[in-house]
Amino acid sequence: MNGQQNGTGLHERLTRNFPRFTKAEKAIANYMLINFDGLAFETAASIAETVGVSQMTVGRFLRTMGYQGFNELKVDLRNEIEAAPVLVSNRLERIKDAKEQAGRWDNFELEVNGLQSAHELRGTPAWTSAVETVSGASQVHVAGFQTISGIASSFAGRLSYLRDGVHQQDGRDGTFAEIFAGTQYRRCIVMFEMRRYTQLSHALLSAAVEEGVSIVLICDSHCYWARDYTDIVLPLRTDSGLFWDSQAPFSCLTELLLDDIITHLGDAVAGRLNRMRKLQDRFGAFQD
Repeated sequence: MNGQQNGTGLHERLTRNFPRFTKAEKAIANYMLINFDGLAFETAASIAETVGVSQMTVGRFLRTMGYQGFNELKVDLRNEIEAAPVLVSNRLERIKDAKEQAGRWDNFELEVNGLQSAHELRGTPAWTSAVETVSGASQVHVAGFQTISGIASSFAGRLSYLRDGVHQQDGRDGTFAEIFAGTQYRRCIVMFEMRRYTQLSHALLSAAVEEGVSIVLICDSHCYWARDYTDIVLPLRTDSGLFWDSQAPFSCLTELLLDDIITHLGDAVAGRLNRMRKLQDRFGAFQD
């Protein structure tokens, strides 16, 4: 049975069926969605090793998606994906070839892949929805806990220069009353999350789903549970050769996202910035 027999592409079917998958299936599906352009170079064994499941589990999942094996899946992929562009110029090859630089090069390549993942998201349906949701909400609540809190704070601070109604949520009040106690319309949560994931994120997102609050979830590519809460998921490759996973892709994504939000808000941004400058002058916030 061919997976394309119903006329729907693999990427769309993975996304549509994601909420019904088991935990193991979600881990496989999430990996396939994040690494879609490179699936033609994978095998069932390589996916199983990376995701941390058995090769048999991957095989069962492929049959669930309508494929008898990985070769059958690759036939469909030929019509659905394009070759990835070369990112690094030949001038950098000499760095890669230098033995004493080998370790540094490996991490540099991982960092570049992470930045590429941010740029690849720009213009996707999820990206467009994120821009429209953040721009159109009456109240935007930005959250990120533990080690990712700095990225969330930076995003909230810069977003507040572009529009009003922006609040950073750290959970210190124990209630998230600013989000749930009032009667605000068109509320939105922008959540930043990366391993190790916090229970507070799950609690906040579950409450948001129950209350009908829109969610934009910006996370690492290992966050298999992201689509349990929202369709607006912006996943990033954060793998690093260093002790900590890289947060550079998050910074890159926020820069791109803020730029597109400015375009979407249009003339309203100029008025907001003008008011902010007057307040800065009044309170002497910045030196010339």
